Amino acid sequence: MKIEVLQAHHQKKSFNCGQDDLNKFIKQYASQHQKSGTSKTYVAIDDDAHVRGFYCLSSTSIGFDGVDAVLTKRLPRYPLPCVVVGRFAVDQAAQGQGVGKVLLAHALKQVSKVAQIIGVNFVVIHAKDQKAMEFYQRFGFISLTSNPLTLIYPVNEIPHFK
Repeated sequence: MKIEVLQAHHQKKSFNCGQDDLNKFIKQYASQHQKSGTSKTYVAIDDDAHVRGFYCLSSTSIGFDGVDAVLTKRLPRYPLPCVVVGRFAVDQAAQGQGVGKVLLAHALKQVSKVAQIIGVNFVVIHAKDQKAMEFYQRFGFISLTSNPLTLIYPVNEIPHFK
């Protein structure tokens, strides 16, 4: 399995993660978002270029509401630059095979590269539901107290990701 930036030759027609909105995104909107510069989509593909999972990266900022004070102790008191890992999905045929963890590790590696060029404090994920939230928490993501389905991961912790 390889992870690449979404390209026209990638086979996404049969992708089905069980979530209609995510299926529709990868099939109809991901390329448009990429062309417009709104987000960059990365896909996990098999040997036949069938998409087995994907995620998007885009930029954002967050305020201090709900962020643990320990994480923001030495940071300036204005919105903090972040990278959003969004639209994260794995095809049902590939679920339970570690594809999600591989995609998440790849996303963090990409964020780490970005953080060497520009200022980034956190990775942000907006979990779709409780199950997704628990998936990210297993890897050290921390829920905001103001919105538990929004999780953050300090960029300076990426080298320790397991």
